[in-house]
Amino acid sequence: MKHGIEKASGSVTFIVSHEMTAHLDGREVHPVYSTFWACYHAEVAARRAIEPYFGIDENAVGSALTMQHLSMAAVGTIICVTAQVVSIKGNRILCDIEIRTVESNAVLARGTQEQVVMPTSKLEQLVLKARSS
Repeated sequence: MKHGIEKASGSVTFIVSHEMTAHLDGREVHPVYSTFWACYHAEVAARRAIEPYFGIDENAVGSALTMQHLSMAAVGTIICVTAQVVSIKGNRILCDIEIRTVESNAVLARGTQEQVVMPTSKLEQLVLKARSS
């Protein structure tokens, strides 16, 4: 990992679409931004935070995610998800996640996301093993 990762941050900003509402078993259960998509966007923001700091033969995989979905957002709401590196222990990087509306700056969710950095060759071996089982 390159120097500076300990202060890294990443973000993703988007407009909530109908696709991002709460769907279970093929049906919409709530017409608001879903926890599933909050978790997805947390993963994207965390990856954007750390990926620029990988060495030439490094990659990472997500290993943990916690999320507290605190408030709702309707379709059409502009949302920003930020990830801030808060801890590096060996090859494990922990990011704090915060999800807010852009217009009112209301907090929608908070959580953490952890990724494990490893040599690309090791990750490729793990993928091959998973595909063959």
